Amino acid sequence: MKTKGIISFLITLIVLIHAMYAGVGTTGAQFLKIGPSARALGMAGAFSAVSDDVYALWFNPAGLVQLQKNELSATYLKYFADVDFGFLGYAKPDATFGPIAFGITYLIVKDIEKRNEKEELLGNFNAKDIALTVAYAKNNPLPQVLPGLNLGGNIKFIQSEIDQIVAYTLSLDIALMYSPTEKINTAILIQNISYGIKFKNETDPLPLNLKFALAAKPQKKLTVGTEIDGFIVDQKLYLSLGGEYWVIPNIAVRCGYKSGYDTASLGSIVGLCAGLGFRIWNIGIDYAFVPFGELGDTHRVSLLVKF
Repeated sequence: MKTKGIISFLITLIVLIHAMYAGVGTTGAQFLKIGPSARALGMAGAFSAVSDDVYALWFNPAGLVQLQKNELSATYLKYFADVDFGFLGYAKPDATFGPIAFGITYLIVKDIEKRNEKEELLGNFNAKDIALTVAYAKNNPLPQVLPGLNLGGNIKFIQSEIDQIVAYTLSLDIALMYSPTEKINTAILIQNISYGIKFKNETDPLPLNLKFALAAKPQKKLTVGTEIDGFIVDQKLYLSLGGEYWVIPNIAVRCGYKSGYDTASLGSIVGLCAGLGFRIWNIGIDYAFVPFGELGDTHRVSLLVKF
């Protein structure tokens, strides 16, 4: 009965959120759509049902229960048009209270041209977004009812600044991860639940995302993941499929494809991703190449330390 209650609650929550937000229009805080992990992006972002490192803080906080050691991570991305993106995270497994994690994400755009209605140049301005995240997970909270179910969630404090006008908001992620066997993980998430972010008199909703994900480990060296990202307010649907294979214990290759982009405008190559991973002792370095066709190519580099 408790299992049916959990499922009914999730279905009701999804229906209510969809009824509240569907068709609202475009969203603010778009930087929340950018995945911070080079490892995950090398798999085309099909990582929510994997989430076995500190980046679970962003992809699926329920996955934090899989951590065995403290983890510290950092990611840098040089995005389009001189946009700088970065992430710093820390996760601590705790057998008594459950694992916790903290992270900071930022995006900075410099020297944006400011023009009036007549297209006259008035100067330049900067834009900046920052999100501070706190996450918590609970391992196997219902062992007698549904063993293998893990719960997680995070709270994000978000600050956005455009031309010295600053706005603040809070958002919530709710996540489930269920493992019917040792080699299969499934996940359901609702990300960026919020009342929106307000600049002056206008409030923009956040990019509310409903995720369904599946990951399988058919052999020790190979992980395959797939997921559906449904952005309710933006009315966008993305399908991702990716894989990771450890050629030797210290080197991994990754690739994947994410559908849902405007290939007519950006080119047929958009959505393809590839990456490499290196592990030396307790240090990991990951790289991802994510092309965006006419917009240009992006390169992500992540550093992860376990201790």
